[in-house]
Amino acid sequence: MRRHSSRSHRTSSSPTRNDVLFGINPVRELLLSAATSVERVYVAPGAHVAERVADEARVQRIAVETVDRAELDVMTGGGHHQGLAARVRPPAPVAFEDVLSGAPPLVVALDGITDPQNLGAILRSVEVLGGGGAILPKHGSAGLTPAVVRASSGAALHLRVCEVVNLVRALAELKERGYWIVGLDGEGASRFQDLPALERAVLVIGGEGKGIRPLVSRACDFLVGIPTRGRVASLNAAAAAAIGLYELAARLPR
Repeated sequence: MRRHSSRSHRTSSSPTRNDVLFGINPVRELLLSAATSVERVYVAPGAHVAERVADEARVQRIAVETVDRAELDVMTGGGHHQGLAARVRPPAPVAFEDVLSGAPPLVVALDGITDPQNLGAILRSVEVLGGGGAILPKHGSAGLTPAVVRASSGAALHLRVCEVVNLVRALAELKERGYWIVGLDGEGASRFQDLPALERAVLVIGGEGKGIRPLVSRACDFLVGIPTRGRVASLNAAAAAAIGLYELAARLPR
């Protein structure tokens, strides 16, 4: 069992922001679902709820180090850490075939989501609404970083996420396997209620400010818009994805 350290000064084992997941719920979720990804847990003295989570880490034989809140502030870039952080190894993307294992009825394809907060929020919606996995471009995407896992509140750890070199080619293969490709597009002429009954579907979500790229758009069977009534012209990618996933999941077999 690795020894618990009570050091409160900056040490060589202290992580950088890119290695850190912080906050009580994200760290607890990490311990429940992917403890093998945790290298070390950092807890502030006197943070009682955080200390209980740290005890769970100790039970799993994960090293726990007591550090002061000022050090946690530095580790997390001033984030809302609640007295708790963990140094993690980000989850590795799986193979494309793994995402399709068991033919999940709902999959998402994300065309250039570069903001970690948006990507994490989308992956959280995918998991909550029963999606089987996510497909990301290998280039031009935020990727599976600790920041994305944190923004997903740990939901990304429960999903099969793959990276592909060519998203258009991946969508073509999904079509061959019986998936309908539904693009979420602010200019889309169709509405979710107009869609026919679908057995399996891929929801394609475009990047922030740019939407779905033209080549990817042409690979879609349907381009669906979300009607808006307010003064703001559009939803951000994460909010639109949550609505689109809910609407599409409601039209697929359970």
